[in-house]
Amino acid sequence: MIKVLHIFPAYKIGGAPINVLRLIKASNGRIHNFSVGKRVDDSLFQEYVDNTETSYDVDLTNFKLKSLFKLISVMRIEKPNIVHCNGKGGALFGFFIRLLFKVDMYYTFRGFHLKYSGLKLKAYLLFEKVFSKLYNKSISVSHSEQRLFLKYVNVKPKKNVIIPNGVSAGREELPEEIKKVKDSFEYNIVTLSRISHQKDLATILDAMEVFKKENVAMHIMGGHLAGDEEYKESIIEKLEGLESKSRIFFWGDVEGASDLLWHFDVYLSAALFEGLPTAIIEAGLSKVPVLGTDCVGNIDLIQEGVTGFLFPKKDVYTLVKKLRFVLEEMTLQEKKHIVENNLNQMQEFSISNHCEKVLALYQKKGFENITNK
Repeated sequence: MIKVLHIFPAYKIGGAPINVLRLIKASNGRIHNFSVGKRVDDSLFQEYVDNTETSYDVDLTNFKLKSLFKLISVMRIEKPNIVHCNGKGGALFGFFIRLLFKVDMYYTFRGFHLKYSGLKLKAYLLFEKVFSKLYNKSISVSHSEQRLFLKYVNVKPKKNVIIPNGVSAGREELPEEIKKVKDSFEYNIVTLSRISHQKDLATILDAMEVFKKENVAMHIMGGHLAGDEEYKESIIEKLEGLESKSRIFFWGDVEGASDLLWHFDVYLSAALFEGLPTAIIEAGLSKVPVLGTDCVGNIDLIQEGVTGFLFPKKDVYTLVKKLRFVLEEMTLQEKKHIVENNLNQMQEFSISNHCEKVLALYQKKGFENITNK
């Protein structure tokens, strides 16, 4: 049976670790799964321990020789057939692993984007180009992510395939503290966004300040990763200076947050870039109207006025206009129509569909069948 080692920066509530865990659970019994990352969230790490052959606690959040040596030790102990890298952090360690070991390698971007400029950008694109020579396939989770990757990285299109994330969403009751706050407002907006530059929480705060409605609250669920401390401090400082701060609630990491979305009136994404945003899919499955930026990833899911509503990145006033429409002006029939359209398209993103396509890659079957779907 194939042995797969999944590597990512940290066991932390968020896109990559959650999606990898879903793949692991769906594929158990067909392949042997192992994982490596930094233990940050104890309950999530325990889920990995319970669902893999072995899960290792190794800090891959920053490149350190000590971490590389530990990863090499894991490779020697487990002798995996496949290493599956997730995100830039996983890719950097995967690069050295592939140079040292004869192993099949796959690489899921988890949000390909161009955050650098000048020489840094050239170096990053060069890394992606060189790394593409080493792995079997890279995986885009959306068509727009693939287009961006192929536009800026000079690789053959057949080197990259599109496999959407596998997503599910349940219906759980709110923790009592959050329920008490929610029930004190007429309308409640929610976002599952860690405190990072990518999620652009500053624009959300600015919108709440402009949208002067005392009956509307904003709920932000998500913590922060190493390296985001400075941005977190800037957001906290910004919040303290707002008149609307009594209507904005940071709940930190909330266990099972995706199963709580159905309680809210609107899901909001102010992201500057995404791969394929899991939370927007979860909101769609939860029958919650979605409002998001026109960034890569979001535009694969949100069709203006059909499955949700879009606004330009960092455009506070258009965001406020769209929020006002969704909360105060949209008729029940219009809401029902959009929610049903969105729910219908979400069937593509089942966990079983995702698992079958990834296993087809691992087994080197069906490359052509999944490349452009």
